[in-house]
Amino acid sequence: MNWFKKSSNNDFIAKIKKMLKGHPFTKALSEYYNISPSEIDNNLEIEIVDLDGKYAEGNGRLIRLNKKMVNEDFFTDNFHFVIHEFFHWLKRRSEDKFYFNDPEEIQSFVLQMAWEIVAGKSAKEVKCKMYPVIKSHFKNDEQKLNMVFKEMLEKAIYLANIYEKEKNFSMI
Repeated sequence: MNWFKKSSNNDFIAKIKKMLKGHPFTKALSEYYNISPSEIDNNLEIEIVDLDGKYAEGNGRLIRLNKKMVNEDFFTDNFHFVIHEFFHWLKRRSEDKFYFNDPEEIQSFVLQMAWEIVAGKSAKEVKCKMYPVIKSHFKNDEQKLNMVFKEMLEKAIYLANIYEKEKNFSMI
């Protein structure tokens, strides 16, 4: 009898996690996104369930695998489904760890600053108001904070200038 028929779901899940933590490919991905291997044990759940025809799905903390594809050939034939969902998990963990990995958040702050400029505030006033808010999302990386903030403020000024040109053009 092979290992698969003797193992439980817990053993199978442990083997998946061991592979995610130990394989050079997944280790490189984890390092790139600054996710420690211990987070796989502590923050990634894996379930083997009936998925009604889907192969796998995830939600940022959990990977569900269709129990119909989990067999002794899983690690050679179907592990790519785990890799797909693992990447989603990595991205979400990375975004959770650093707020400004999310382009939507960056754009939201840019628009917020542009609004303030359009409303008549100077770039200096906007900086005084917004810099502390954005700084709260950085952990001891003043250089990166300053670079990100400068780019965001420049984009906000650019957008406000476009608005002013359009507003002035429509008055003609």
